Amino acid sequence: MQANHIYNSRSKINTFFSSYKAKSIAKKVGATQRKPRKFTSIDIILSFWKLQSIGEFSYDKWAEQIGILIKKNVSGQALWKRIRPEIIELLILLIDKSFNQKLSNFIDNKTFKDFNNVFIQDATHFSLPRLMSKYFPGSYSRYGNSSTAKVQATFRDNDQKESPNILEKLKKKDLIIRDLGYFVLTVFSQIDKKGAFYLSRLKYGIAIYSLEKEERINLCKLLAKNKASIDLKVKLGKKEKLKCRLVAIRVPEKVANERKRKEKLNRNKSINHSKKYYKMLEYTFFITNVPDDVWTARDIIDAYKSRWYIETLFKGWKSSLKMRNNIPQRYITKTRVEFFIYATLLMTNILIMPVFITAVNQMKNLIRKNISIIKLCSYISNNIATIIQDNSTRPLLDRAKYFCLYESRLKRKNSLELMQT
Repeated sequence: MQANHIYNSRSKINTFFSSYKAKSIAKKVGATQRKPRKFTSIDIILSFWKLQSIGEFSYDKWAEQIGILIKKNVSGQALWKRIRPEIIELLILLIDKSFNQKLSNFIDNKTFKDFNNVFIQDATHFSLPRLMSKYFPGSYSRYGNSSTAKVQATFRDNDQKESPNILEKLKKKDLIIRDLGYFVLTVFSQIDKKGAFYLSRLKYGIAIYSLEKEERINLCKLLAKNKASIDLKVKLGKKEKLKCRLVAIRVPEKVANERKRKEKLNRNKSINHSKKYYKMLEYTFFITNVPDDVWTARDIIDAYKSRWYIETLFKGWKSSLKMRNNIPQRYITKTRVEFFIYATLLMTNILIMPVFITAVNQMKNLIRKNISIIKLCSYISNNIATIIQDNSTRPLLDRAKYFCLYESRLKRKNSLELMQT
């Protein structure tokens, strides 16, 4: 993706909206019922992005930003009347189109040429005020019901309970690449029966058996004999006995050490991991039903890295774009929360990610020079007003490559390096 394809100036943002006929979609879904006298649905979205740098989400502040954008006075009451479920539907449609565009440029067609459709599944969540639990139910605690918003890349329960939902969408020769949180052996079996394919990391502790004799495999002993990698057909689970392909790839020593360091720091104090567990951290394990005459072990690694786009998107969106609900509780509504969620995700996908991917590609051959998605999100959030009105794409890209670099760390890899390993 070249710099002149980045949707980061106001003209480029408007190009995105016009190319997908956002105004006509807004009329179709009822977000714009007639020709607006002052401001459009697109003005509402752009002005909301400008609020990101302010951190105040009252209707009056929001209306003030619209007024600055269109050079006309706008009242908070007029804006309040426009924030309806129809504008949420508009945002969802625009997000869907933005994902289609980004992923079509991001996924390597050679790796996925043997599949009809490719689904990449991941999720993230964040807390909301408890009074929103009716619409965004979370887990129950000693303090009562909680409220949690959860966004999934493909479509209140945990990922494993969400796991079967993909089955109705999958067809023969489709491929699903899943986050480890969706690991359910019975679902993998059903995917296989549909003639579709799956790729997932292996969940630690799952029983592994030989394909023919169904003898329990000691993975540590097997890895000791094949230190670099293994690629064999096995059965998984004491009851399920799922037939699949198990691939283990040894990671660089620095990556293994970083995994062990994080596990020792973050583990639950009640857990005392065994030496076997830490040995497993020296490898990356995958399971799949894609045959070895279609994918080599290297192809499996490349295919799973396609999740990197979603993982990076969620990380930047949640961590650095003020994904806290700053709406005063006495004014909070389901529609306002949904607008906050979807508008911010759209901003991330058409502003942040193109700049990030372009900068990474341009700097990938430079030693110790990597763009931090967190720093980039923070930078764009703090300078959003200038970026929206800027007519040049080059300054933002140049500033990102200067101000948004990871700190140089010789002993430990940064998160970008770990995701790309």
